[in-house]
Amino acid sequence: MQAFITRGCSTDHGGKIIEGEDSWLVEGRAVHLEGMTHYCPKCKILSKAIGTERGFILIQGKNPIVHGDRSSCGSKYIKISDLAGRDAGKDHTSSQLKLSQQKNGYSAQYQLINELDGTVYKNVKYKITYDDGHIVEGITDNDGMTEKLNSRDQSNQISIETFENDSW
Repeated sequence: MQAFITRGCSTDHGGKIIEGEDSWLVEGRAVHLEGMTHYCPKCKILSKAIGTERGFILIQGKNPIVHGDRSSCGSKYIKISDLAGRDAGKDHTSSQLKLSQQKNGYSAQYQLINELDGTVYKNVKYKITYDDGHIVEGITDNDGMTEKLNSRDQSNQISIETFENDSW
Protein backbone atom coordinates (compact mmCIF):
# COMPACT_ATOMS: atom_id res chain seq x y z
CA MET A 1 0.00 0.00 0.00
CA GLN A 2 1.36 3.42 -0.96
CA ALA A 3 0.23 6.55 0.88
CA PHE A 4 -0.18 9.92 -0.84
CA ILE A 5 2.37 12.59 0.05
CA THR A 6 0.64 15.71 1.32
CA ARG A 7 1.52 19.13 2.66
CA GLY A 8 3.32 18.53 5.95
CA CYS A 9 5.16 15.36 4.88
CA SER A 10 8.96 15.30 4.73
CA THR A 11 11.89 13.76 2.85
CA ASP A 12 14.82 11.67 4.02
CA HIS A 13 17.06 14.70 3.30
CA GLY A 14 15.18 16.77 5.89
CA GLY A 15 12.97 18.64 3.41
CA LYS A 16 9.41 19.69 4.34
CA ILE A 17 6.58 19.56 1.81
CA ILE A 18 4.73 22.88 1.76
CA GLU A 19 3.36 22.82 -1.79
CA GLY A 20 0.17 20.92 -2.62
CA GLU A 21 -2.91 20.95 -4.86
CA ASP A 22 -5.66 22.57 -2.78
CA SER A 23 -8.45 21.11 -4.94
CA TRP A 24 -7.48 17.58 -3.80
CA LEU A 25 -7.30 17.04 -0.08
CA VAL A 26 -6.48 13.84 1.77
CA GLU A 27 -7.72 14.08 5.35
CA GLY A 28 -7.64 17.87 5.03
CA ARG A 29 -4.13 18.10 3.53
CA ALA A 30 -3.34 19.16 -0.05
CA VAL A 31 -1.79 16.40 -2.19
CA HIS A 32 1.76 16.97 -3.51
CA LEU A 33 1.94 16.48 -7.31
CA GLU A 34 4.61 15.58 -9.83
CA GLY A 35 6.64 18.69 -10.76
CA MET A 36 5.96 20.52 -7.49
CA THR A 37 9.03 21.57 -5.55
CA HIS A 38 10.44 21.62 -2.03
CA TYR A 39 13.69 22.99 -0.61
CA CYS A 40 16.25 20.28 0.16
CA PRO A 41 18.41 21.37 3.14
CA LYS A 42 20.95 18.59 2.51
CA CYS A 43 21.55 19.43 -1.18
CA LYS A 44 20.74 23.15 -0.73
CA ILE A 45 18.57 23.27 -3.87
CA LEU A 46 14.93 23.50 -4.89
CA SER A 47 14.08 19.89 -5.79
CA LYS A 48 11.25 18.70 -8.10
CA ALA A 49 8.90 15.81 -7.32
CA ILE A 50 9.09 12.80 -9.67
CA GLY A 51 6.05 10.49 -9.67
CA THR A 52 6.34 6.74 -10.20
CA GLU A 53 2.65 5.75 -10.11
CA ARG A 54 2.04 7.06 -13.62
CA GLY A 55 -1.63 7.31 -14.49
CA PHE A 56 -2.99 5.47 -11.44
CA ILE A 57 -4.84 8.70 -10.77
CA LEU A 58 -4.36 12.10 -12.38
CA ILE A 59 -4.99 15.37 -10.55
CA GLN A 60 -4.97 18.48 -12.74
CA GLY A 61 -3.26 16.25 -15.34
CA LYS A 62 -0.38 15.35 -12.99
CA ASN A 63 0.50 12.26 -11.00
CA PRO A 64 0.26 12.48 -7.21
CA ILE A 65 3.43 11.73 -5.28
CA VAL A 66 3.33 8.62 -3.08
CA HIS A 67 5.49 7.32 -0.24
CA GLY A 68 8.86 6.19 -1.57
CA ASP A 69 8.86 8.40 -4.69
CA ARG A 70 12.01 10.45 -5.18
CA SER A 71 12.71 14.06 -6.03
CA SER A 72 15.19 15.41 -8.59
CA CYS A 73 17.95 15.63 -5.92
CA GLY A 74 17.44 11.98 -4.97
CA SER A 75 15.60 12.52 -1.69
CA LYS A 76 12.85 10.04 -0.84
CA TYR A 77 9.37 11.19 0.23
CA ILE A 78 8.19 9.99 3.65
CA LYS A 79 4.49 9.50 4.44
CA ILE A 80 2.71 10.88 7.50
CA SER A 81 0.25 7.96 7.62
CA ASP A 82 -1.42 5.40 5.37
CA LEU A 83 -4.06 7.59 3.74
CA ALA A 84 -4.56 5.70 0.48
CA GLY A 85 -3.71 2.32 -0.88
CA ARG A 86 -4.02 -0.05 -3.78
CA ASP A 87 -4.39 -3.82 -3.72
CA ALA A 88 -4.30 -6.08 -6.77
CA GLY A 89 -5.46 -9.63 -7.31
CA LYS A 90 -5.92 -12.04 -10.22
CA ASP A 91 -8.23 -10.46 -12.82
CA HIS A 92 -9.61 -8.15 -10.14
CA THR A 93 -8.21 -4.85 -8.93
CA SER A 94 -9.48 -2.87 -5.99
CA SER A 95 -8.42 0.58 -4.93
CA GLN A 96 -9.36 2.29 -1.69
CA LEU A 97 -8.94 6.07 -1.66
CA LYS A 98 -9.78 8.49 1.09
CA LEU A 99 -10.08 11.81 -0.69
CA SER A 100 -11.74 15.08 0.17
CA GLN A 101 -12.73 17.70 -2.36
CA GLN A 102 -13.52 21.36 -1.86
CA LYS A 103 -17.26 21.83 -1.43
CA ASN A 104 -17.60 24.13 -4.48
CA GLY A 105 -18.11 21.21 -6.90
CA TYR A 106 -15.74 19.29 -9.11
CA SER A 107 -15.50 16.66 -11.73
CA ALA A 108 -13.11 13.75 -11.52
CA GLN A 109 -12.10 11.06 -13.95
CA TYR A 110 -9.87 8.08 -13.22
CA GLN A 111 -7.46 6.29 -15.53
CA LEU A 112 -7.17 2.61 -14.64
CA ILE A 113 -3.72 1.10 -15.21
CA ASN A 114 -2.39 -2.40 -14.53
CA GLU A 115 0.33 -1.78 -11.96
CA LEU A 116 2.16 -4.99 -12.93
CA ASP A 117 2.88 -4.13 -16.57
CA GLY A 118 1.79 -0.49 -16.94
CA THR A 119 -0.88 -1.15 -19.58
CA VAL A 120 -4.17 0.72 -19.39
CA TYR A 121 -7.41 -1.14 -18.79
CA LYS A 122 -9.04 -0.50 -22.21
CA ASN A 123 -12.76 -1.26 -22.54
CA VAL A 124 -12.87 -2.95 -19.13
CA LYS A 125 -15.94 -3.03 -16.91
CA TYR A 126 -15.59 -1.12 -13.65
CA LYS A 127 -17.66 -0.37 -10.58
CA ILE A 128 -17.10 2.65 -8.34
CA THR A 129 -18.69 2.34 -4.91
CA TYR A 130 -18.97 5.35 -2.61
CA ASP A 131 -19.06 5.22 1.18
CA ASP A 132 -22.73 6.26 1.09
CA GLY A 133 -23.59 3.18 -1.04
CA HIS A 134 -23.92 5.07 -4.35
CA ILE A 135 -22.58 2.95 -7.25
CA VAL A 136 -21.40 4.03 -10.70
CA GLU A 137 -20.79 1.28 -13.26
CA GLY A 138 -19.30 1.65 -16.68
CA ILE A 139 -16.69 0.59 -19.21
CA THR A 140 -13.36 2.36 -19.56
CA ASP A 141 -12.58 4.05 -22.88
CA ASN A 142 -9.60 3.28 -25.15
CA ASP A 143 -7.36 5.32 -22.82
CA GLY A 144 -8.50 3.41 -19.74
CA MET A 145 -10.51 6.39 -18.47
CA THR A 146 -13.72 6.14 -16.46
CA GLU A 147 -16.64 8.45 -17.13
CA LYS A 148 -16.41 11.93 -15.61
CA LEU A 149 -18.00 12.06 -12.19
CA ASN A 150 -19.73 15.27 -11.13
CA SER A 151 -20.24 16.92 -7.76
CA ARG A 152 -23.26 14.74 -6.91
CA ASP A 153 -20.81 11.82 -6.89
CA GLN A 154 -18.57 13.46 -4.25
CA SER A 155 -17.54 11.17 -1.44
CA ASN A 156 -14.90 10.81 1.26
CA GLN A 157 -14.02 7.24 0.27
CA ILE A 158 -14.40 5.27 -2.92
CA SER A 159 -13.67 1.74 -4.03
CA ILE A 160 -12.87 1.06 -7.69
CA GLU A 161 -13.18 -2.51 -8.93
CA THR A 162 -12.37 -3.78 -12.41
CA PHE A 163 -13.82 -6.92 -13.94
CA GLU A 164 -11.56 -8.02 -16.78
CA ASN A 165 -12.90 -11.52 -17.37
CA ASP A 166 -16.01 -11.52 -15.20
CA SER A 167 -19.56 -10.95 -16.33
CA TRP A 168 -21.87 -8.73 -14.30
